[in-house]
Amino acid sequence: MTESRKQVAGEVAAAIAPLSRRRFLKVALWATAGVTALAAGGFAILRRSPRDRLEAPANLSYLDSSRYQLFVRLAEILLPVTGTALLPVEKVPVVANVDAILGALHPDVRKQLFIGLSLFDNAAVAGHWKRFVDLSDADALAYVSDWLNSDVMPKRAIGFVVTKFTHTGYWMDERTWPAIEFDGAVTKKWGIPSRGNQPAPV
Repeated sequence: MTESRKQVAGEVAAAIAPLSRRRFLKVALWATAGVTALAAGGFAILRRSPRDRLEAPANLSYLDSSRYQLFVRLAEILLPVTGTALLPVEKVPVVANVDAILGALHPDVRKQLFIGLSLFDNAAVAGHWKRFVDLSDADALAYVSDWLNSDVMPKRAIGFVVTKFTHTGYWMDERTWPAIEFDGAVTKKWGIPSRGNQPAPV
């Protein structure tokens, strides 16, 4: 699991790397202009969610209540395993695994990412009159797809991160592997040392 966390953390850091903090914040402010306008017009109540009353588990080190609820919702829509042979999401500590991956990030990258997570959740108010965590399944999936395929690089990067974190949070649990007849990485079974993202020698 430790190697999985490091690998995903590296991919996330690489996705965010092209964005300087100043540029990231500038685009974030631009993207949330609609949300700010709504709040100024007396619609700040739209940013509230019934999920706000739910606290994050005490064993999480990096996810506060809002981030915890964000990944709970992402797991609900991105891991449609109900009715299949796959292990139910409820039996996998998806969000706890995400929290562990966050711990592998550099503090500066993690802080920058948290800005993006807040943006991802709240920006939905501008087009849907509610936050991402309160969207219907269909609207939530379309919203994620819109971010993944955006022409705006920061949005695309955030879309990649939330999707990657959620999927990895599920599949890094070895109990999910038998359903797809996966018995672990061959590098581990054959004793091949991990070289991260280095190219293979030719």
